Amino acid sequence: MSTTTKENTIQVINPASGEVISEIKSTTCLEVVETVNKAKDAFLLWKSLSVEKRISYLKTIYDIIIDDRQYIAETITKNNGKPLAEAYLTEIASTLQIMEHFIKNGASLLHEKNIPLGPLYPTKKSILSYEPHGVVAIVKPWNYPFYLPLSAITKALLAGNTIIFKPSSTVSLVGKLIEEILLKANFPTGVVNVIYGSSEVAQTLLESNIDMVVFTGSAEVGKNVASLCIKKMLPMCLELGGKDPAIVLKSCNIDYAVNGVLWGAIANAGQACASIERVYVESSIYDDFVSKISSQAKELKIGNGSDDEVDVGPLINEEQLNKIEGHVFDAINKGAILNTGGKRVLESGYFFEPTVLSNVNHTMQVMKEETFGPIIPIMKFEVLEEVIGFANDTDYGLSASIWTGELENLRKITDNLNCGTVWVNDSLFLQAHPACPWVGYKDSGYGSSSIYQFVKSKHISIDQGFIPGLRPKNFWWYPYKGKARSYFDLIELVYKTNLKHKAKAAFKTIVDFLK
Repeated sequence: MSTTTKENTIQVINPASGEVISEIKSTTCLEVVETVNKAKDAFLLWKSLSVEKRISYLKTIYDIIIDDRQYIAETITKNNGKPLAEAYLTEIASTLQIMEHFIKNGASLLHEKNIPLGPLYPTKKSILSYEPHGVVAIVKPWNYPFYLPLSAITKALLAGNTIIFKPSSTVSLVGKLIEEILLKANFPTGVVNVIYGSSEVAQTLLESNIDMVVFTGSAEVGKNVASLCIKKMLPMCLELGGKDPAIVLKSCNIDYAVNGVLWGAIANAGQACASIERVYVESSIYDDFVSKISSQAKELKIGNGSDDEVDVGPLINEEQLNKIEGHVFDAINKGAILNTGGKRVLESGYFFEPTVLSNVNHTMQVMKEETFGPIIPIMKFEVLEEVIGFANDTDYGLSASIWTGELENLRKITDNLNCGTVWVNDSLFLQAHPACPWVGYKDSGYGSSSIYQFVKSKHISIDQGFIPGLRPKNFWWYPYKGKARSYFDLIELVYKTNLKHKAKAAFKTIVDFLK
């Protein structure tokens, strides 16, 4: 695990070898405050630029990522441990997809809009405009150290905010990589800023004179962040943990479901907030499903992600390894069957075998607490109502997946699952698509990370019928004398459906108005 030494230096460790691969200077608390002030000073200039001009800077970042993708992927794998294939697909391609969308559509998304008011307000014009918040603090985790930060950075900068990004100290090397890319784009001084360090640095940032917080991490820390933001009335976007269920119905193509669940549970060594962490299989196919997924899990190649033959890389650190080991031991001690895996592997690095557990139940930690590892616990169910209850029996509500061959009555299941995203015959997909919302329920947080969370909406109302000397005031202004009767008739005119009554009320209203 990365550590901060007495010399205020972060030691960055390769989780595949346990070796120190870089030492990066931690930001001091005083430097954090100075950085916030610098971002504040830069805000007015950045805000004043046109959206098109801000997009030109994003286009530079986009081009750098494409050109340097090999170096970026290798750095991600070296620091985070995930296989190179995942570095390219889930980190780089996902980032480019987000950036491409906002480069193409950013101007139209943020262009001010006329609000249609209807025929009752012929002289009124209403405009919806968008203004940036100011300085946005972006605090991101280690599991997707490139995509998650750059997704937020793209939207924050496009909207006209300046940013301060703090990566998890564990992936400070990827943080440095992002800083290098931002520097190459030649932003005006103070617009983009990266700081490094432990929770103390993050705390100082959150307590400083910032204007918005974007945080991704655990529910426990997220609640502390929310508490700080509420005290200061700061807008926030919190993407927290998950304990995401997969429901496998007997109508499914079982081989397809096995492949999909295996990837959804084990990709990134299970270290994703939307990883499949609980699997519920209909009883008639339960034994077959357990047998097939166990056989496939055994075939996955474990090792250093820089080897293009590797399927599963290491966990991020010893702490995560110990947690996963504890969940497996707890389940076995409570009656779970270990079908495959269940132990550490390789002499160096933080590797754990892809593990399948059957005969599990909700008394076990592996079914209740976020595991964040390559573990597939499988539980049998008999009827649909029962499995919906199991799926919702969690403090989290991020995502769920359904594996079925019958698509006709899906809404009976999807509408009753208490989570923000439901995949059907798929998992861990489209959360990076900018057109799709990504929201959590309950302890999974709130805030969709849409472009509109990075702006303040402003309504501008203009009375275009004002003519000096001809119309000194509107009829609803003072004095009120005799107007209650007029408003009584006006309500009948506008909202009554009977035409005879409406015509009568219209005559009275016109007479009153002329008076």
